[in-house]
Parts: sequence; structure tokens; C-alpha cells
Amino acid sequence: MSRPALEIADIFRRHGGAWRAAHAGHVSLGQLKVMSAIETCRTAALGGHIEACEGCGQTRVAYNSCRNRHCPKCQGAAAREWLAAREADLLPVGYFHVVFTVPA
Repeated sequence: MSRPALEIADIFRRHGGAWRAAHAGHVSLGQLKVMSAIETCRTAALGGHIEACEGCGQTRVAYNSCRNRHCPKCQGAAAREWLAAREADLLPVGYFHVVFTVPA
């Protein structure tokens, strides 16, 4: 799968500091932690390892992920797998969502 031209992490890295300064006191600690995790995800800040092909000798650096549940890079695959599993449970018929109230 190819990397999109623009990711949320790119936006956070470019504009996150200014946004946090402009909204100081209005952003929770949890929200700041999520922003920080997404900014550092798959960068040298979290460390990494070197992958090497034994056949051709080609190497590349693979940086560690943040594993934050809000990170689209880390949880995107898990979300797709979850959705595929739910779709596998569906019957091949049309579905309608109906909400009604039952008297006591």
C-alpha cells in the first residue's frame, strides 16, 4: 500500500505547535498526548530497527509505531480487519435499521 500524499501526522508536525500555543488552556492533556503520539509515530523519535534482505543485501530503516488507539497509521489496518470480520457476519440480504419503543 502506498503512502498518501498528506497524512494527519504531517499536518500536526507543520502546524501542531502553533495550534497548541493558540489553544493553550483549552486542550486536554489526553488530546495533547494523542497529538504528540501521532507526530512521533514511525519517526526516529520512537526508535527503530534495520530490515535487511539476505538475498540481495538491501537494507532499510523501519521506525517504531506509537500504537496509540487514535493513530490512523497504527490502527488503520486493525479497523479494516474489524470491518471485514463484521461484513463476513452479514447475510446476503438487504438490511434496514428500525428503532421503536416498547411500552412497559
